[in-house]
Amino acid sequence: MELMKKNIHTERIKSKALLQVPLETDINVSDAKPDVAKVIYDCGKIKVDEIKTGMNKIWVKGRLCYQLLYQTEGTLSNDKEERALAGMEGEIPFMEEIYLDKLEGQDRVICRSSLDDMRVHIINSRKLSIQAVMTLEPRVEESIAEELCVELDHSGDSELEKLEYRKKSLDFLETVVKKRDLLRIHEETRLPAGMPDIGAALWKNAEISSISFRPMDEKLGITGELSLFLVYREDASGRMNWYETMIPFNGTVECQNSREGMIADVMYETGHEEISIREDADGEQRLIGIEMTVELEIKLYEKESTSIVADVYGVSCEVQAGIDSRQFRNLCTEQNIEEKLTRSIRLEDADPKILQVCHSDARAKIEETVFKEGMLRFSGEIELQVLYASNEGGAGLYPVRTSVPFEIERELAGVDESQVEQYSLSVQIPQQTVSIKDSSQLEWRGTMNIELRLYSAKSEDILTELSVMPLNADVLEKLPGFAIYYVKPGDSLWQIGKKYYVSVGRIKEMNNMTEDDIKAGDKLLIVK
Repeated sequence: MELMKKNIHTERIKSKALLQVPLETDINVSDAKPDVAKVIYDCGKIKVDEIKTGMNKIWVKGRLCYQLLYQTEGTLSNDKEERALAGMEGEIPFMEEIYLDKLEGQDRVICRSSLDDMRVHIINSRKLSIQAVMTLEPRVEESIAEELCVELDHSGDSELEKLEYRKKSLDFLETVVKKRDLLRIHEETRLPAGMPDIGAALWKNAEISSISFRPMDEKLGITGELSLFLVYREDASGRMNWYETMIPFNGTVECQNSREGMIADVMYETGHEEISIREDADGEQRLIGIEMTVELEIKLYEKESTSIVADVYGVSCEVQAGIDSRQFRNLCTEQNIEEKLTRSIRLEDADPKILQVCHSDARAKIEETVFKEGMLRFSGEIELQVLYASNEGGAGLYPVRTSVPFEIERELAGVDESQVEQYSLSVQIPQQTVSIKDSSQLEWRGTMNIELRLYSAKSEDILTELSVMPLNADVLEKLPGFAIYYVKPGDSLWQIGKKYYVSVGRIKEMNNMTEDDIKAGDKLLIVK
């Protein structure tokens, strides 16, 4: 008797951790930069450069990359104080040791990072203090190759006639592709006609506003949009100006065995970024080039359903079946949630009046995710930074900072929260607008997209080995020729047949049954 087996590949989380880390440092303004009067805009990104592994611990090395746009100290001109704008950028290195249970030296660690908060304070005109909080989420996912018994091979073997076996359906996610890759983005845009040429860039920033992934034949298709914001000094007049636009991008990366219809679970982080100002064919500084790399952690799953041999017993022979419990990952639910949010923003009395909105930046932070009693709940806030122009003062750009709290609830039918092993969460704000209600009030409107996948880990008993031996004479003598069996709560035809060495088909035949359903108190005739 031989077991016919099917090879599958799945995975499980071997170890994971979560660590919030405060960062604080003082930075000096370089001699080439003017004095700082007020920081009006800032942004930061966490970049993980290296992960070293040891026994039960890792060392994460990386940087906080920051950018600042500030007003300079004023100068008197025509009895009126004028302020200019300047920008600066830099990096704050870090090295963190994190404990990871069950980690071994050869394991590959994936570490997701996020910047939870960043504040910039002025110590004096030549010195600033940066305080930040970042989150590091390392985890190790273990690839598992399993063999499933899908049939009993009895070619030329009459032993099968002495066996009773049953099958069951097994649903699981098979890992088809698991790899790291790099997407290179090369885009270029031009200043619109009518805008002055670029003299010197004071602030230049490009971020992924939205991104989506679609499995295709032997490759992964990627589409998205870049949000570009540029503050610059005009070439001819030296006045300050700004430019904001959205740039679509697309690309592909090779993925062997990828097919349409698969489930794509992709983590991404931006790596190297470079924004350059170039001359056009007329020799004017009007072209803006963007070079960016996107580091991808790609996993492609395929939903599988296969019938496997669950258990075996002998009718006229003794059977020893090796049964082992294994865990299989499945997809509980996949949801794309869209939520529209609004926020009225009122300026302080001392703030300059609004003339024009030039830029807004919204970053969503989910602080709590709860799966309970058939409900899914997200709560958190969106941090808003808005830059607007005013005809008061000399600088022309002024900041507004606020937050938009949110709480989102959705039904989560058919999900057992006790079996949820892992969830994958992606949050994007692909659309946002800021409108002027009056000279001291703004209204922000945005759309938040949340892509959620819930994975479960379910244990299943798997047949791993089988041996067939002649039935022991003592066992045979003790079996009754026939018996009346009263069904007890929890009994099944399979259990009764296994106890009396009778096939399920034989029991149904002797009792004129067409279905396998029985209930407590039923009487069954058992004939050997």
